[in-house]
Amino acid sequence: MAEETAAGFPKGRVAETLRKILSQDLTPHGTEAVTVCLLSHLLVEREINKLLFNWLKLDAPRKSEAAPSDAAEEALWKSIVKMAFAQKYALVEPHLKLFFPKEASDVWKLNDLRNDIFHGRAVEDAKFDGGSIKDEATVEKIFLSAQHVAMRFAEIWELVDSPHAIAEKWKKRLEELKEPLL
Repeated sequence: MAEETAAGFPKGRVAETLRKILSQDLTPHGTEAVTVCLLSHLLVEREINKLLFNWLKLDAPRKSEAAPSDAAEEALWKSIVKMAFAQKYALVEPHLKLFFPKEASDVWKLNDLRNDIFHGRAVEDAKFDGGSIKDEATVEKIFLSAQHVAMRFAEIWELVDSPHAIAEKWKKRLEELKEPLL
């Protein structure tokens, strides 16, 4: 069994080897901090994507109530994920800001951090809410902030879906009573 990959990297250490080639100054802790920053941003973006997708498909026209169009839903999902983060967030920010202003501003802080890391600043200079991402407490704060934002998007979804859930409940009740819906 070969000890190297086809490209000549040591097996089991490809990512580590490439990190050392790409950025000799990035420490293992720096790598972990960057990973947490990215995954935290990804968590938030994934929740925005889900919220937009579910919200838009909620009242999308269908050929029949029982059979939503898989092709239409797939096209909708692809359109959402192709959008720039700022465009997606701009669509939901007013609603998040209305109920959760702190979390609404944290989304931009997380996005600024991601942009700083990937579009110019060295990891050593990257900050979140005034703290360096080299500090353990800041890395923890980044994750907790993303987690709180994600929970708030779930609460926004509950607000969006609530009238539909109530209508569905009454529809079922009227069917049980054999009363016409309209």
